[in-house]
Amino acid sequence: MHHSISWKKAVVITFLIYLNGILLAQPIGYYNGTENLSGEQLKSALHEIINDHVDFSYSRVRDIINYSDADPNNPNNVILFYTQESRNAAQYGSGGDYINREHVWAKSHGYFEDIRSMNGDAQNLRPADASVNEDRGNKDFDDVQPNGTRHPEATECWYSSNAWEPGPLTKGQVARILFYMATRYEGENGEIDLELVDKLSNYPLPQFGKLSTLLKWNNEYPPSDFERRRNERIYEIQQNRNPFVDNPDFANLIWNNGSLKNIKFSEFEMTPEKPAIGEDATISVGISSSTAPDSVLLFWGNTYDSNVNKAKMPLNSGKYSAQLTFNNVEAGETVYFLIQAFSGEDTANIRGSYIFPETISEEDLTQITDVQGTTLQSPLLGQEVTIAGRIAANFDNAVYIQQKGTTKRAGICVYNSLKTGNIGDSIIVKGTVAEYSSLTELADINYFVNFKNNDSITPQLINTQELGEDLEGMLVTIENVTFKDAGVRATDANTSFTFSDDYGESVLFSAWNSRLVGKKIPSGKVKLTGVVSEYNGSYQILARDINDFSSVITSAPLVSKSKNEVTIYPNPAGDQLNFSTTEEISSVEIFSANGQLKQQIKNPATSINTSGLTDGIYFITITTDENELIHKKFVISR
Repeated sequence: MHHSISWKKAVVITFLIYLNGILLAQPIGYYNGTENLSGEQLKSALHEIINDHVDFSYSRVRDIINYSDADPNNPNNVILFYTQESRNAAQYGSGGDYINREHVWAKSHGYFEDIRSMNGDAQNLRPADASVNEDRGNKDFDDVQPNGTRHPEATECWYSSNAWEPGPLTKGQVARILFYMATRYEGENGEIDLELVDKLSNYPLPQFGKLSTLLKWNNEYPPSDFERRRNERIYEIQQNRNPFVDNPDFANLIWNNGSLKNIKFSEFEMTPEKPAIGEDATISVGISSSTAPDSVLLFWGNTYDSNVNKAKMPLNSGKYSAQLTFNNVEAGETVYFLIQAFSGEDTANIRGSYIFPETISEEDLTQITDVQGTTLQSPLLGQEVTIAGRIAANFDNAVYIQQKGTTKRAGICVYNSLKTGNIGDSIIVKGTVAEYSSLTELADINYFVNFKNNDSITPQLINTQELGEDLEGMLVTIENVTFKDAGVRATDANTSFTFSDDYGESVLFSAWNSRLVGKKIPSGKVKLTGVVSEYNGSYQILARDINDFSSVITSAPLVSKSKNEVTIYPNPAGDQLNFSTTEEISSVEIFSANGQLKQQIKNPATSINTSGLTDGIYFITITTDENELIHKKFVISR
C-alpha cells in the first residue's frame, strides 16, 4: 500500500533553524548488526559502530558542548550538569561560579589527558559549575544519601569520601555516559581500555564504578528530550552516537544479564537511503521470532513519540515493508519512525529518523574551481555560494573539501564550521567567500549537509617545486621527504618544520591544536601526505595526523600504525610486566606519568621486572628490530 506523509498542520523549518533544531532519533539502520547479541558480543559490535569518531582538541570541545548542552530557552546559555542551572556560555574559568568542562569519566581514572580522542570526547564532557566540579573531583558514582553530605550548591547531589551521587535529572545521564566510555575505548590505537566495575575507590586504574548502581540509575531515569537532543548534536560533529541514549536496554544486555526479546529486528532500511521531498521511499525491516508476528505497524510523524500516521507493514520478499511518499515536508524537517511488532503477548520496537535536506539543484551549485578562479584572489570574494565536495582533511577549526576529477584549483578551506565529517564524506556547504592571509576560504557557514557515502580521495603526487596556488586546498603526497628537525616533538604551539625532497624545500605547519602535538617528526626519508595551505603567499603542508608520514625508506624509527603488534599483561601489573609480539624487540623504555625515564632495557626477554616501580601510571616505548616505535600505557598496582 502507498502512503503519503502529510501532517494536519505542516511544520515549516528553514534550513537555518535546521542547524539548531531538536533531533531526537538515530538514523535508520545505525545499529544494524547488533541484533540477537548480548554480553561482550553486543559490546564489541557497538564498539565497531562508534569507535572511529572525528576527534577534537580539549580546547575546541568547549564550542561543541556549548552547542550540545545549550539551554533550549536561551541558546547563549548552557545547562550546567550537576546543578541543572542555566548560565551564560562565555563564563569559562577556574573556580567559583565559572564554568568547567567536566569529564564525567574522570581523566585520572586511566590518565588519558594526553590522548586526544579520549580527552576531547564531547560525549564524556559536560559544562559544570567549577566549584561543584572541584568537589566531585574523581570520585566514583554511587548512592550516598542519607549517610553522606548534601552539597551546598548542587543541592540535589550528595557525596562521601569516595562516592558522588548526582541528582535525579543527571543520574541516568551519568550512567549512560560511563556505559559509552567503557564501550568506545577498548585499548586500540594508543587509547586506554576502560572498564566498569562493581566497586568504589578505583583511582588511578582505568576503571569506574559502581556498576550495579549505574545499571539501576539507567533503568530508573530514562533519557529526556534534552539528553536525546544532546546525542544528536554531538553526532552532527563527532559522527558517533551514544548507543545507550538511543537504546538504554543495551546496558542490561551487556552488564546485567538481560534477556533478548522473542521478537528480533534486523536490516532496518529506507530505500532510497536519502529520499528527496516528494519522492517515494520504502521502509523495511527483517523480523524473526518463534512464531510469525501477528502484526507489524509503522508510525511516523514530526515528533519523537508521534503516532499521527500509521501503516501496516505486510511481509514482502522476506521483509516487512511499507511505501511512503514524502509530501508536504519542508527542508530541514525531521521525520521520526517507530516500528512495533506484535506476536502473542510479545512486543518489540525499533526507531529511526530522517532529516530532509534542502533540495539544491546542480545549477545552483558553484564549482570549487570557479571559487578559486585563475588568479591569487577569488573572483567571487564576498559573495555567498553553495559548493559540494568530499572532505580531504578535518581539523579543529576547518575542513578542506575537494572536487574530484580535477587536478588544479579544486580544493578549498571551509572555516569554523562546527559541523564536520569523516575524511571522504560528501558534503554540501553554503557560506561567504573570503581571503585570510591569501588563503581562499568559505566562511560564515549557514548551511552544512553531510551525505556520508564515504569515498576516499587519492592524493596527487607532487614535488616541492610544484607547490603553489593551483594546489591550494588539495590533498597531495610528496616522496623522499627529509625533515631538518627530525626527532623533535610537535608542541602545543604553532610550529613550522622545514623539509626537503629531491627538488627543493618547503614547510610542514603544525598548529597548537593539531593531532601532531606530542608526536615526533620522523627521521630518515618518508612519504608525506597533507593538504596544501597558504599563509601570506607562502605555501605549506598540513598533515592530518601522524599517519600522514609513511613508507620509511631508511632504517629510522617511525610511530607504529598497527593496532595489535604488542600485547602487555597483566595491566595493571605488580612486580612483573609481560609482553608478546610477532616481532623481535631491540629495546624497552619505561617512563613515569611526568615523562621521567625510569627503566631502559636492551634486547629484553618476554618479561620485565617492575618491582622497583612504585604504584602509579607509566608509559612504555618498545622499539622493534624493524625500528618501529610502539607506545603503550600501563598501571602498577599492588
